[in-house]
Amino acid sequence: MSDNTPASDAAWWKGDPTATPARLYDDSVRTSHYVTVTDGTRIAVDLFLPKGLAEGAVVPTIITITPYFRSMEFRHPAVAALFQQLGLQGTIWGHEMARLGYASVIMDMRGAGASFGRKRSILMPDVTRDGSDVLDWIVAQPWSNGRVGTTGISALGMTGQWLATLKHPALKAIAPRFTVFDMYRALHPNGLLPSRFLADIGRALRAMDSNRLWDVPESPVQKGLFYALVQGIRPADDDKGRKLLAQAVAEHVDNEAFDLDIAGVTYRDDELPIAGGGTTLDTQAPATHATDMEAASVPVYAYAGWYDAAFVREMISLHNTVRSPGSRLIIGPWDHGGKNDCSPPVDGKRKSAFDQAGELARYFDLHLRDVDHGVADEDPVHYFTMGESKWKSAPSWPPPADPVRWFLTPGGHLTDSRPEGTGAEPYRVDFDAGTGVWSRFGKHLSGGMEPACYPDRAGQDRKLAVFDTAPFSDDVEFTGHGIARLFLSCSETDGAVILYVEDVAPDGTVLNVTEGHLQLSYRKLADEAPAYWHAGPFHTGLRSDETPVTPGEVMTLEFDLLPISWMFRAGHALRVAIAGADKDNFVRVPERGTPVFDIGWGGEHASHVELPIVRR
Repeated sequence: MSDNTPASDAAWWKGDPTATPARLYDDSVRTSHYVTVTDGTRIAVDLFLPKGLAEGAVVPTIITITPYFRSMEFRHPAVAALFQQLGLQGTIWGHEMARLGYASVIMDMRGAGASFGRKRSILMPDVTRDGSDVLDWIVAQPWSNGRVGTTGISALGMTGQWLATLKHPALKAIAPRFTVFDMYRALHPNGLLPSRFLADIGRALRAMDSNRLWDVPESPVQKGLFYALVQGIRPADDDKGRKLLAQAVAEHVDNEAFDLDIAGVTYRDDELPIAGGGTTLDTQAPATHATDMEAASVPVYAYAGWYDAAFVREMISLHNTVRSPGSRLIIGPWDHGGKNDCSPPVDGKRKSAFDQAGELARYFDLHLRDVDHGVADEDPVHYFTMGESKWKSAPSWPPPADPVRWFLTPGGHLTDSRPEGTGAEPYRVDFDAGTGVWSRFGKHLSGGMEPACYPDRAGQDRKLAVFDTAPFSDDVEFTGHGIARLFLSCSETDGAVILYVEDVAPDGTVLNVTEGHLQLSYRKLADEAPAYWHAGPFHTGLRSDETPVTPGEVMTLEFDLLPISWMFRAGHALRVAIAGADKDNFVRVPERGTPVFDIGWGGEHASHVELPIVRR
């Protein structure tokens, strides 16, 4: 695809000395400590300070709270240096923020890593209680300027949102990255269960909690390599002989498995089977506590990647719901964690050129030490348009666009006008269809080293029902939230619809643009808007809203597509591909039987997708 050569995802401010935060220090100094919280439990923390920080100097602090483990101990110092350079142990953020002039505290939450106690499936109460005590400890240190921010990826980004609900006077800014807002919607997208992610994260959790870090990788070769290089979880510096670490890990034997609770519910209002006590996924979802977050008046930097499961939708909802002054939103061409530039047509592995630590420092500098690198004058929203490989900005999300409907028509065509006549296109679900184990919902979510990617979809699309436009005569930009409206009957009592929007190049190469999901029995739309910002149709996921499927009866299916910004180049075509399964990433629906769909077209059953087109 020579007409679509990728450009770097380097930040829009790269090369501008006035916009670039300086690396004030060449190195960092790490120490590991126990902080005793109110109930006497010892909580393990790593502290990174700038190397060479003058005596009496004070700096702001960034805290990260993890339910996994804060850092590893290696069998040789050279291995530690290599892992830090590669960013494989999580401490790269502590090191980089220290170089930028921050103290960085990485905290093992209760029951995790080297911390004592038992980890519960419902994490929020322990994070907020112990986090408050650790914030008090931070501001009491001689190196603290009394201002603290928090950031973290995935579950670590969720703990930062919970921390904001405390309204602790020291917490001045948060930056949740690649994480969730509505836990049920993110982890059960319109009823489907992402089996790949939950299986991988569950295996990793059990290995971490038992301090068998070499069991985190899947392959025997990787396991053996980890065992040879990694001693285990890093003990506190004064834990001679690792006795305290051993005692802490022994207390983790009774940890609850929050991944099993996530997988163990079917509906939003189902009680978590392990946590019990009437708790649901909503109990600790940041969206449930949005009012408290906004009342804290703490700016929020919502950080997302186009190829990060459904989390990009979550971060947009966070940004548009918690409207604290100074809040920002960024969406890059990234997978989970932002290590890789996944913007097509990148083929293979390409490390992101975006200075993630520098961008965080630009944000935190403004709120934690009153230094402005031009951030206050920038648009609060930045997003990367794929296919064009260009950063853009806007005062709000989504940017202005015209909704255009593309109608499914007989013979596999897609047109912007309603077809004449009526009918239905049959499709027999192929349960061998999938998007690969490295798709946006794939293995990379559990910390895999490979980027999210979608190889040429032309072969897989032969297993799907596909509908194509004619090639575009001009470039067409699709930015925002698409909506699917299908009129469909199913031969079984339940099923799943996965709708892909794809880019078909003149040479026949097919690239994934975005997708949407719906389990048929979840199709009932909410009577009222949700309590937070959401684009398009909203399905409650409540047990009382389950709507059984009557075989052969035409259903109206409305669901949103994951947001995207994509440039279709002139000569390329837009494809809508409809599947009933993704064998690599989602649980099969139904468990037995092979559904046949009849997809309506024309008249009252004119199935279509509505895409926001940006006119320039």
